[in-house]
Amino acid sequence: MRIRPVIIGLVLVLISVPGYLDTPTLMSQMVHYMMGSMMGSTTGSIPGAGNGSILKQMGYPSRSTVVPLIQYSFVGLALAGLGFMMFGILTKKIASQVTVNLVTGDAKGPEKVEAKEIQTSTQFTDEKMPAHNRSLRILQERLAKGEITTNEYQNLKRLLE
Repeated sequence: MRIRPVIIGLVLVLISVPGYLDTPTLMSQMVHYMMGSMMGSTTGSIPGAGNGSILKQMGYPSRSTVVPLIQYSFVGLALAGLGFMMFGILTKKIASQVTVNLVTGDAKGPEKVEAKEIQTSTQFTDEKMPAHNRSLRILQERLAKGEITTNEYQNLKRLLE
């Protein structure tokens, strides 16, 4: 299990639930605030100023149109959070060691070769590594990828040593 995606998913879900539930209230408060700032203290003296008709004249959609869209966005955010949580729960951490079984084929048929263990890490620090170790690591990677045979690997390793 990976903990970071689980935490990220949990945060997304925790943000989306109150957002979904509070959207109608927040939209009403925002419209009232905007109407109050546009009208000032003379709200009752302008005909047609009730129910947000000025906002409608300015091209803003009605609250009954906007609220469901925002709520759908919060539902999508919650689903993304659940996806992150499932990903974090189902995936495993990357192993620090990888065992590679090499199989070479020739005219006689496949021949099993001894298993080599290659140490891997998530961060390579090539600059700090001596040139000899770096060369051997590259050589091991080429062998693991199948770019070279075991005989070529052994010959090149002898040359490097």
